[in-house]
Amino acid sequence: MLLLKQSSLRYAVVAALGLGLLLPTIGALVLETNYAESVAKEDLQRDLSRSTEVLALSLAEPVWQVSPDLAEPMIKAQVNDPRFVSVLVVEPSNPKPFYETPQRADVDPKLTLSETRPVQRDGREIAKLTVVMSAEPFLARKRADLWNQVLRTAFTLIICALATLAALRTRVLQPMSRLSAAAEELAAGHLEKPLEVGDGDDEIARVGTAMERMRQALLAAFESLRMHNNTLEDQVAQRTNELTRANSELTTTLRNLQTAQRELVEAEKLASLGRLVAGVAHELNTPLGNALTVVSALEDRYNQLDQMMSSQTPIRRSLLEELVKDTRRGQDILQRNVQKAADLVRDFKQVAINQTNDARGDFDLARVVESQLVMVEPSFKRTRYEIITELQPGLTLDSYPGALGQVLTNLLMNALLHGFDGLEQGTVRISSRQLSDDEVELSVEDDGRGMDESVRRQIFDPFFTTKLGTGGSGLGMHIVHNIVTNVLGGTIEVISAPGKGCHMLVRIPRVAPERAAAEEAGG
Repeated sequence: MLLLKQSSLRYAVVAALGLGLLLPTIGALVLETNYAESVAKEDLQRDLSRSTEVLALSLAEPVWQVSPDLAEPMIKAQVNDPRFVSVLVVEPSNPKPFYETPQRADVDPKLTLSETRPVQRDGREIAKLTVVMSAEPFLARKRADLWNQVLRTAFTLIICALATLAALRTRVLQPMSRLSAAAEELAAGHLEKPLEVGDGDDEIARVGTAMERMRQALLAAFESLRMHNNTLEDQVAQRTNELTRANSELTTTLRNLQTAQRELVEAEKLASLGRLVAGVAHELNTPLGNALTVVSALEDRYNQLDQMMSSQTPIRRSLLEELVKDTRRGQDILQRNVQKAADLVRDFKQVAINQTNDARGDFDLARVVESQLVMVEPSFKRTRYEIITELQPGLTLDSYPGALGQVLTNLLMNALLHGFDGLEQGTVRISSRQLSDDEVELSVEDDGRGMDESVRRQIFDPFFTTKLGTGGSGLGMHIVHNIVTNVLGGTIEVISAPGKGCHMLVRIPRVAPERAAAEEAGG
């Protein structure tokens, strides 16, 4: 399947290159030929008038002396020009022509011009001279030049296509194959195996490096959680042994719960990675599909033009103009869709780097929210739920964009899975505003099912979920609370009632506390 996609991408690039170079060149050459035809006719009319005038003056003496032999060298001196079709000299009193040249049979009437002038002597008309000339020899040379230019363009296209395919294979297809294989390894849950994404400093290599850092961060986090669970297990076992041996059943139950906990955490991790990769793949499918559709349409138009040229059917100027417009419109659509795909890859790369780096820096709150929505919106696309943003511009924070993006993702997915469960439609409204010079507020509000007071009080407890056994792990909101309070140094408030939806208010300082201080406060 991957090989088929690579071949399709090669064909698309070659077709786009061919249509982008060959069609405009052929169209320009055909327009040039049509223009040359009009110029040739103008020149032919001028030369016809001059030649007819010269012959009329030269033939006056031979006609007066009734000497066709004397007129013949004068006429042949003129008709040596291949543009001449025929020359006819007729005396008024003689029905038989005074002199007539054989008329060429392979002449296109549309390209011929004729002119008739009187042959005079002493002011009296003694004969009529008719000269017929054709612009076909000139246009034949132009057509030969046209085909030579088409052949040169085709040779240039072949060289460009080979160079482009070589660069595409080296810089895009092979790195993408390695990146896809690495993503499959992550989706399969093989966190212990390092990702092999190759060397380099381009966008694909940086995405692969970010995915490797994500793998390492997830591995370290889960290993720390396992160690913490092991410590708790040892403490519980020690205290249980001190109380009574009769509580061995409680120890067994606790171990079963810990095993279930590890399985739930692992499932949560795999689901998160799967959503991220599936979301990006779904979003990339649309612009790339549009680009391939445009390439196919342009190829059909090129085949139509090629058939018309092969059959030597006259080509109308309106048809050529339409083909040029289609080519330009196709190039515009290709450029916009490929740019959209590049923007999606850039946003995915930025989100992946933020969430694995956990680096602190200055950022615009609205831009971080909008970048995170690129990764979340595919989950909402096939539903009747929509996301509306009302973000105040210019809110600059010195904090942790990756942690804030993880909080927003968990809140949106919580609304999708729990708030809108069983509802046909719904709306999530995300807004931000400045509370003071030192504090901002991020609000995530939905009009879903809401929750009663007992659920609201326990929403941040670890392993508490209303969907236990149906996909919920009970860790999402607990992670949100820890990030908001311990990393971002803020607070989170939940306002909800049954049937009234849920309103999450996250208030964080514009300058996050130092990480060490935050960890001590949370510990």
